Amino acid sequence: MSPKAKVDRNGESGDEPVTTEPVATRPVTAEPEESAVDSTVQSDPSPFDSEAFLEANRRNRDKMRAAAEAKRAKEAAREERRAGRGAVATSDGQAADRPGRRGGRWTVPVLSILLIAALVAAGVFAYLYREADNRAAGDDQVNDLRPSAVEDAGRYAADLLTYDSANFAELDARITEISTPAFAKDFIEGSRQAREGSANAQAVASAKPKEAALQSISSTDAVVLVAMDQTVKSPQTDAELPEGIPYQSMVKVTLERVNGKWLISDFKVV
Repeated sequence: MSPKAKVDRNGESGDEPVTTEPVATRPVTAEPEESAVDSTVQSDPSPFDSEAFLEANRRNRDKMRAAAEAKRAKEAAREERRAGRGAVATSDGQAADRPGRRGGRWTVPVLSILLIAALVAAGVFAYLYREADNRAAGDDQVNDLRPSAVEDAGRYAADLLTYDSANFAELDARITEISTPAFAKDFIEGSRQAREGSANAQAVASAKPKEAALQSISSTDAVVLVAMDQTVKSPQTDAELPEGIPYQSMVKVTLERVNGKWLISDFKVV
């Protein structure tokens, strides 16, 4: 029998057993409340369990994985470049050169092209050097020919304008000696009519160069302007002009270099 029943039956209060009931019942009523609170708290969803958070987390992991793989690929490529491997094994066991690497399959063609370019450049330089040397030698030669061209042009002009109408054969001999064959033929044939007039007047002419100037010159031809003084005498004019009739003219003498000698190739009065 419980103490409470004993007290009620005897009608005695004793040590006031009323305080024992709350002590026995208080833990019983408090425990269900705490456990209910705990179960409620544990059932609330965490923000880290949301789909958006999980999706963002997966994307971040994918990015980090891709970045790590890219970094490893770069490091592998860098190590491969440092190693300087120039060939990879082919299926038949021979080495196939990698393009762009030292000792690769492009090395021989590139070296060949560079060698050809060097040879061409050397040939061009040699050609230019020879040309420059030839031009220098040619310039020296032309400079050496200037005095003789001026002197010969003046003398040749005097030979053409000096004659005795009684002996044109002597004049023809001089013309043939100082002229090219083509010019000698044309000059002799072209002056026949003038010779007939001179022969009728029994004219005798003498000429000498006064001044001469070089107009142009090369190693093969030259053009010289010559100022001439000429005197023509005739028995028909001796009474009035015993010294003869003076003439002054300017002639252009074209010379051609033949076998180391200047010859007249053209003659004009200007």
